[in-house]
Amino acid sequence: MRRKTNFKGRVQGVGFRWNTEKAVKNFCVTGYVKNLPNGSVELLLEGNSGEVLKAEKSVEERMRGYWRERESEELQGDHHWKEFKIHY
Repeated sequence: MRRKTNFKGRVQGVGFRWNTEKAVKNFCVTGYVKNLPNGSVELLLEGNSGEVLKAEKSVEERMRGYWRERESEELQGDHHWKEFKIHY
């Protein structure tokens, strides 16, 4: 499964990317988290569906109170990432 989620709210300048990296480290997922020019944060997770959904839920719970809206979509295609990283 490949799943991209865009978090909107007070998500830049609050350690969102660092906390996301910590939240997903115990799950078997790859991908990235990065700030977008529009002030939102993009999270891409790849792995089996159970791990991806649990990792996403972990991020949502850890950062609750910072994001006020999120949009998720499943992406087609093969996995592209070998690890999970913060993109700058």
